[in-house]
Amino acid sequence: MRAQLVIELSSGFKGPLIHPDSAGYDVARAVWNGMIDKHPGLIARCVDTKDVVIAVNAARRLGVAVAVRGGGHSVAGKSHVDGGLTIDLSLMRRVQVDVAQHVVHAEGGCLLKDLDEATEPHGLAVPLGTVSETGLGGLALGGGAGWLTRKHGLTCDNFHSVEVVTANGEIVEASPERHPSLFWALRGGSGNFGIVTRFTLRAHRLGPPMRIGVSLYRPEDAAQALGEYAALAPTLPRIVGWHGALKRHMPPLPFVPDHLVGERLLMLFSMWLADAGDPESVKYAERLCRTGNPCLTTMTVLPFGTGMQKALDPEFADGHRYYTKQFHLGALSTEIVRLLVDFWATMPMRGEAQIIQLGGAMTDVPEDGSAFANRAVPWWLNVVLHWDDAACDDAYFDQTREFAVKLTPHVAPGAYINSLNADEADRVVDAYGGPQKYTRLGRLKARYDPHNLFRINHNIEPVHLSTAAGSR
Repeated sequence: MRAQLVIELSSGFKGPLIHPDSAGYDVARAVWNGMIDKHPGLIARCVDTKDVVIAVNAARRLGVAVAVRGGGHSVAGKSHVDGGLTIDLSLMRRVQVDVAQHVVHAEGGCLLKDLDEATEPHGLAVPLGTVSETGLGGLALGGGAGWLTRKHGLTCDNFHSVEVVTANGEIVEASPERHPSLFWALRGGSGNFGIVTRFTLRAHRLGPPMRIGVSLYRPEDAAQALGEYAALAPTLPRIVGWHGALKRHMPPLPFVPDHLVGERLLMLFSMWLADAGDPESVKYAERLCRTGNPCLTTMTVLPFGTGMQKALDPEFADGHRYYTKQFHLGALSTEIVRLLVDFWATMPMRGEAQIIQLGGAMTDVPEDGSAFANRAVPWWLNVVLHWDDAACDDAYFDQTREFAVKLTPHVAPGAYINSLNADEADRVVDAYGGPQKYTRLGRLKARYDPHNLFRINHNIEPVHLSTAAGSR
């Protein structure tokens, strides 16, 4: 297979081809989640859209399994495929900022930090995620929730247009005016419909500084603080984002004093999603910091893109053994708080249970306005855990799964597709909005990828008209 692929790619492919005998193979196949140990037969590092077209055409003609790597941040290990072809976009990281139009053009292999570093000098920001080393493509195509979601929506809500290479090797510009059905599917349908080689995104005026208010709580005070948070958060305007993180091991964040580093602490942190100099930003930060019985409160101003967007990077660095569970919360009930605090108070692994406040601009787009599903939920609970000793895997899996089983009766339908783990295939249909929306996506999949070339992902299987008719 590899020899045939190399022959197919030899005509016109400009980037490096990395195979198991190459000196840099192990580095090239390494990804964020250290549990993932896949061995692709060939890694084709593309330098431009034409390289992507050549690689897609070669894989299709030879019937080779294809994985697409952007930032390599897939917790489920979807960035590579054993024995197949990895189409690697990591050399495609150019960013152009149109300051006058507030538009950013970013290649498909960009990391979030590439956009932040380009936009921050102009006082602009694109709504992205929460860890700057994340790949733009995987994040955005699955939705893209982060610190700016309440004010400016998901990353996919800020698509102006996208350049995508489809399964037949065609280069398509998708937008609300051109290929609108494909544009709809790309906004939340993950990597099922092609390889996006360029995102054109709306940017928004922000900062560079952002005002942040922080309050920290010891375990015995966490339940009370979360109860007050649950009551107050829904009353806040969308210009405020207020989130929680139950940390097993408090990292040395810019606003955490040395004597609290390493402690098991709940952190509630508010963000003013506009001018940090606005007196209202101080008023809200001070008010929210008075929640519960904190052991420390502080207020600070950080650069957004090169400060707050990078604050979690050291805690979630490449190479740890990562395991996640994600839940939609219709309410942060007393029972959910109890279960969450009990799990957190005893969990031995590092990482956090993160409560992300949503709502606001995320709900401005109708449920059927994009492939992204379940927009109405006001909170997400993201349990992101990590460790380094493989001998701990089974025990830590069991403890986390037991918590998930206890929590499931109390949560809302759906899941965030980007956070699903390799053991959660049973949640994929719900993550895409349930059977009806999944079927709509399947019909579009049949149009743009009828043979499911792009299947190494949280897959949407093609629904051909004959199949759909036969099932009625």
